[in-house]
Amino acid sequence: MVGAQYEIAMAETLYYLKGIRKEDLDKIPKKMMHFLQENASKEYQCNFDYTKPLNELNLRQETKGIIGCICLNCWCETEEQKAHFLKNLKKNEREFQEQLSQKYPTENIFEESMTDEMMSEKIISQTEMEKASESIIIKKESFWGKIKKWFKSLYK
Repeated sequence: MVGAQYEIAMAETLYYLKGIRKEDLDKIPKKMMHFLQENASKEYQCNFDYTKPLNELNLRQETKGIIGCICLNCWCETEEQKAHFLKNLKKNEREFQEQLSQKYPTENIFEESMTDEMMSEKIISQTEMEKASESIIIKKESFWGKIKKWFKSLYK
């Protein structure tokens, strides 16, 4: 049993596969097609234009992942094609991560958002913590004390 999001993704994948050439469809193992058909959502209705390229279709990320796996494992026939496909995947991921880092910068996110008042409170609390930690005495329990505690726990 797969999750609902993957059932929808498999339904979208099957709908997408209806629009490809028969030669490419025949390259997909029957076991995989059977798995997709068995686990695809029966209620979800797909509706997209086959004339558009894959990246312009409004597909779920899971669907794109399934199609990517099919492309890598079934449609890339040589090692060179597989290496080229993986290289493009890595390039796309790197570009996506760069876009995210430009959109959501993470450098010094905590320091920039703190006001001067908050910084002074932070400094005060740090000095208070240092004083408190100096006065704490840690008492280690002896080996015999642990054994005694264990026997007491057995009798309770």
